[in-house]
Amino acid sequence: MKFIRERVLKGEFLAGAWCNMGSSITTEMAGALGYDWVMLDQEHGPGDNTTLLHQMQSLSGAKAAVFVRVPWRDRILFKRALDLGASGLMIPYVQTAAEAKEIVTLAKYVPQGERGIAASPRCASFSLNFDNYFAGANAGLVTFAQIETPLAVDNAEAIAAVDGIDVLFVGPKDLAISSSYLDWFENDKYVTLLKRIAAAAKNNGKVCGIHMPQAKWVPLVK
Repeated sequence: MKFIRERVLKGEFLAGAWCNMGSSITTEMAGALGYDWVMLDQEHGPGDNTTLLHQMQSLSGAKAAVFVRVPWRDRILFKRALDLGASGLMIPYVQTAAEAKEIVTLAKYVPQGERGIAASPRCASFSLNFDNYFAGANAGLVTFAQIETPLAVDNAEAIAAVDGIDVLFVGPKDLAISSSYLDWFENDKYVTLLKRIAAAAKNNGKVCGIHMPQAKWVPLVK
């Protein structure tokens, strides 16, 4: 397992690749490039649990930490991704502190949560490394809450304050459409929403992230 949560929360620059094709070949290619992390997208990608396994296996020799964006906050989806070896989970459409707390509960082992415990899964080297994995999993897991609606922006401080939420990650198109700012980063009101999210993360010692659809917009959110 490659845990990089400590580096994330220190604010290190960590480069990564987003893979949403359900293909082990593309993830293997991404791993060969030396990224710090690779995100396997199962919300908008076609992958299932079997393709996820193959993608993770293709990254076994890479230095990258493996993150998974699950389709929804669901106990079974969390458990399967984590048992296969994910070292971080991204959860879409988080709008309240209560939802954020639910995420942490489902993602963490006792005493912080309710994640199911088994020694046999791949994450614990098929029982060969369970004790070490169990001891470090809660502290090592990176948990991303996606901020995608005006309600989520209004609750960003409360979401970021939840112990176990590490990253507020903006879904830029969802936020733009749900806020009726269809001109995206060209609209000062939209950029103001982004700055509110970033401030909420910083105020709570957390990290903020975003997809950048065009390089020309990067200076607007620095």
